[in-house]
Parts: sequence; structure tokens; C-alpha cells
Amino acid sequence: MFLAIGIFIIIYAAIVSEQFSRHWVALLGGGVLVLFGILNLNEAFTYVNWETLGLLSGMFVLVAILSEAGFFVWLAMTAIRLVRYKPVYLFVILMLLAAFLAMFMDSITVMLFLSALTFQLCRLLKLDPAFFIIAEVCAANTGGAATLVGDPPNVILGTTLGFGFNDFVTHTGPIAVVSALLLLLIFFLINRKSLQKAHLALDAKAIREIENLHTGLVQTRLTKIGLVTFLIAVGLLIFHTPLSHLSGLPINGAVAAIIPAGLAIIALQPLERKAIIRRVDGESILFFAGLFVLIGGLEKVRLFEILSEALAQATSGNPSGLILALHWCPGLTSGIVDNVPLALAMSYVLHDLEAKPGMPALSLMVWSLALGVDIGGNLTPIGASANVVAYAFLERNYGHVGWRRWLIVAAPATIAAMLLASALIMFKGHIGWY
Repeated sequence: MFLAIGIFIIIYAAIVSEQFSRHWVALLGGGVLVLFGILNLNEAFTYVNWETLGLLSGMFVLVAILSEAGFFVWLAMTAIRLVRYKPVYLFVILMLLAAFLAMFMDSITVMLFLSALTFQLCRLLKLDPAFFIIAEVCAANTGGAATLVGDPPNVILGTTLGFGFNDFVTHTGPIAVVSALLLLLIFFLINRKSLQKAHLALDAKAIREIENLHTGLVQTRLTKIGLVTFLIAVGLLIFHTPLSHLSGLPINGAVAAIIPAGLAIIALQPLERKAIIRRVDGESILFFAGLFVLIGGLEKVRLFEILSEALAQATSGNPSGLILALHWCPGLTSGIVDNVPLALAMSYVLHDLEAKPGMPALSLMVWSLALGVDIGGNLTPIGASANVVAYAFLERNYGHVGWRRWLIVAAPATIAAMLLASALIMFKGHIGWY
């Protein structure tokens, strides 16, 4: 056991250091586990959750097509024009856009294009881009908690523990939406004076400069292919269970994403196909594969069984205490430990807890954990992958931000959102709706 834990700590420290490509480090860690005999090759492949990788791969392709088409920039600029560039409404629109888009695509992609757009807008309106972008990251991570495909931890928990798109939309969806609205209110109240000053300074020149930010045309053909296949994927994710029963075919989350992605690739022209493949986040796929093997090594040595036993004993006879512990402990931990490996590790703990007598329903534990790690990931620059992307963009284009500044902006709103989410989860448990 200690060898497996030692290897994991070393590998994870290398990942956190950001001095090496995290996908190669994770794959190397999996290889080391095999080399030392903790896992054999067959076990290593068994621990990889291929449904998760298939679902992510398919969605990455579809999002890459829409990104290449310029659809997301067009959508953002259209929303900005609708509010006539007024800073107060602009802030609201960008926050809502971050939360909404993150429900259906990975928050990394959301922040890649939204960070650049927000930075340019803030410079023209003489607003602080750091505050705006940190607020958008929090909105994206919280909005992503609403669906199976919104945040990577949801993909992992859903596919490993047997919960689908509809389950997340029904149970975490309303809580995520309310929590995102609370974040919006808090961030607005904190920044309202700056927004009002920017509104007074808004003139025709600033509007013309904003209009000139993105004058490129949307690629209509790519947009049609991307939107049609994306909607097919969402439809299959929603209805894949009844379709599987009706057809007798094993339609799961991976199939629901890969089939539309395959159709989209076929419909593309050769040059378009190459451009899309270059845009697909293959590094994340490899990182997840290596991570599954690493966490599988800890499962093999029964570490999670020990953790689940300790957690069950600590909350013995107090199901409500366990639900709150699953929300707050991993949630706060995800501020300093990337929420992807944390969610994967906790999925094994939940599986072991389910088998113990007197435990709450598995579904309620999943909703509590998912909302905790998704929202808690807002706390620091490394709490979630989207945070790392946004933080790197700010450091490169804005100047030094630092952890202290991030915490000052993100922590109060994050803690408030977690308090609200935990209260709503407890209410769900009280009325038996889970």
C-alpha cells in the first residue's frame, strides 16, 4: 500500500508543479505502477473508464467544430450588442453566458475564448479584467455542475457510478442554477461602483472600438454541422437509456457523444478535418487515462475501502453529517487539489460506502459530492482546469495576480454558494427527492 501511495504522491506533486506536461506525467505514473507489479497490464486497462474517455472525446470534437467556426465568439458578441454595451448588463451577460455554456461544453473551452473577449472589453471600458475573469470562472464551474457533461468531475461520477444526463439535470441542475445566480448577485454587489463609473464613461468611440474587436464572419457550413451534431449528442445523452431499451443496443454516454462526433468528422472537408483534429484536447484524454490507472492502483491496495470505513465510523448514526461531510471536505480540498483526481478517488469511496448498512442513498451522496467539488474548485487558481487556463491568461496578458488576489475575489462568493448548495441538498434529503 505504501509504495502505491508514495508513487501517487510523487506523480501528483509533479502534476501540481506544472513544470511538466501533466498527461505524460500521469501516463508515466500508471506505467510505474505496472513496472513495480502493483497492477498488471490487464488490471491497468480494466481501471480505465472507457465510457468517460469516449464521452469526453466526442464532446471535444463537437466543441472544436463550433470553436473553429467562430460560433462562440459570435454568440458572445451578439449577446453584448443586445445589451448595447452597457457595463452593468455586460457583466451580467458574460457571467450568465459562462454559466450557461459550461453546462454543455467543458469550462476550459468556455474560458479560453471568454477570457480573451472579456480582457479586451474591460480594457476599452477601463474595468479590472482580473475581477471579471475570476468571476466568470466561478460562474462556469458552478454552471457546469448542472449537467453530466458540464464539469469533468460530473463526467467521472456519472459514468463510474451509473448516473446519466437526466439525473444530473434533475437533481444538481436546479441547485447549480440557483448557486450561479447567487454568485452573480455577490460579484455584482462587490463591483457595482466600478460598473457604474464605466457606464458614465461609455461613449460612441468606445462602442466603435468594441464593435471592431471581432469582425470575422462565422463559418456557416461548419456552424450548421457543429450545431446539428451537438444537438444530436445532447438528445442521445438525454434519451440514451430508453433508446437502449427499445433498440436492444448498448447506448451509453460514450456512444451518445461518439456517434454524432463521427458523423460530423465524415461531413467535414479534408482541410477542415485536420483543423478540427488539431483543436481537440487530446492531452486531457491522455491525462484522464493515466489518472484512472493511478487511482486504480490506490483502489487495488484497498486505500479507499479504509477511507470509506473511517468516514462511516466518523459519521456513524448521522446520515446528515455524512452528506455534509461529503460536500464540504472534498469541496474545500478541491481548492488545493485539482477536483478531477479528487472526484475519481471519491467515486471509489462512495462505492464502498454504498455497501455499508445505514448509509444515505448513493444518489444523494453523489449530488452532495459533485456540487461540493464543482463549486469548491473555484477557491484557488488550481482548483479546476478552467481556473488554471484563466489564471495563466491573466498572468500572461494582465500581469501578476497571485493567489491572494484570487482568494479575495473568489472565496467569499464560493463559500456562500457552497452554503446554499449544502442547505438545498439537505432539503432534498429531508423531502426524499433524490
